[in-house]
Amino acid sequence: MKIINNLNSLNFKTKKNVGYSLDNFFKLDLFYPITDENYFSQYDFSLFKNKKYRVHVFGMGGSSLSAKLLMQFLAPEKINTELFIYDNPSSIQLDSNLSRIKISKHDLFIFISKSGNTVETKFFLHWIIKYLKKNNIKNIYKHFLFITENKNNYLNNFAQKNKIRTFDHDPQIGGRFSIFSITALLPIIAMGYSLGSLMNSFKKATELMKKNHKKLALNIISSQFYEKDKGLNIVVGLNYHDKLRTLNEWYRQIFAESLGKNKKAINYISAFGSIDQHSQFQLFIDGPRDKQFIFFKIKNSTKPINSIQDLILNNNLLSTLEKGAIKTLELEKFLVNQIIIDDNFDDYSYLLIYLIFDIYLRAKNEKINFLDQPAVEVLKKNTRA
Repeated sequence: MKIINNLNSLNFKTKKNVGYSLDNFFKLDLFYPITDENYFSQYDFSLFKNKKYRVHVFGMGGSSLSAKLLMQFLAPEKINTELFIYDNPSSIQLDSNLSRIKISKHDLFIFISKSGNTVETKFFLHWIIKYLKKNNIKNIYKHFLFITENKNNYLNNFAQKNKIRTFDHDPQIGGRFSIFSITALLPIIAMGYSLGSLMNSFKKATELMKKNHKKLALNIISSQFYEKDKGLNIVVGLNYHDKLRTLNEWYRQIFAESLGKNKKAINYISAFGSIDQHSQFQLFIDGPRDKQFIFFKIKNSTKPINSIQDLILNNNLLSTLEKGAIKTLELEKFLVNQIIIDDNFDDYSYLLIYLIFDIYLRAKNEKINFLDQPAVEVLKKNTRA
């Protein structure tokens, strides 16, 4: 992973003194699945031995986004073919996806709710039960898995009554930071991926983070001080490659839910490649000067487009458009950070940990607890059913 920005050309001196403890960072509960060698021994994965399933994941926020975040990079072509993500209680989406496939013994329905009482997850559960019964699917609960906290809640009680296999959601790990835990990994394992291989990438990324954290922290804090110095209140995250699209959605979530806790909080806007280059860039460039930009990039060389072959060359057009957007913003004197990774899962894992580190440092400087979500909890109470 490589990070470059144009702070020097903006004549802004980088911040040099950054106060934090890397040990405390990696002691956060969300890293236990990586740092504790015995963490996953509590789970029985024998169901998936020598088997591969077509997986349907039902959950809100990080409960479903975490698995999508990993699979979007590992194999984006499997989204909506072998892995279906349901994160909006829409009967139209459910019916559209399920009606075009034939449900078989290879379909697995995973319902995820940390509290076990999420109203949307209840909707998904009973909608699917009704759908499967209508389509004469036998022994429907054998197709189900639950992930929820091991306590008295709706999902656990329903599972006990109907003999549904349940995996315990770690009570110390919130949904948006569950990317290394059973929440994200169970759907991936059920599809046939190796837990050991995934964890090996996470551990390599952890070691890289420990090696390079000082330089990375300097970049994060310098960008934040530039924001404050210039009165910026918007961070725009952009990506031009499909494999990084969910990453931008996830970073938007952890940014908003972790940092949006005081009146000085800044906003995060996610934008996607050519689509937003033809819509939002007019505002970005000629609108209020209240933004800085982050580009999430996969390393790819570009060549001049002089022929149709150059045009359709692997990602050449996307990379050319991306390069043009960066050049335009830099010429207009916006702060532009580029985070560039190689096209492999080890580097992608490194990027995930870096972005959590980014949130951690921002929260320390704002003196806020980045792990809670008090406003969201109020919202949940007001919509509970």
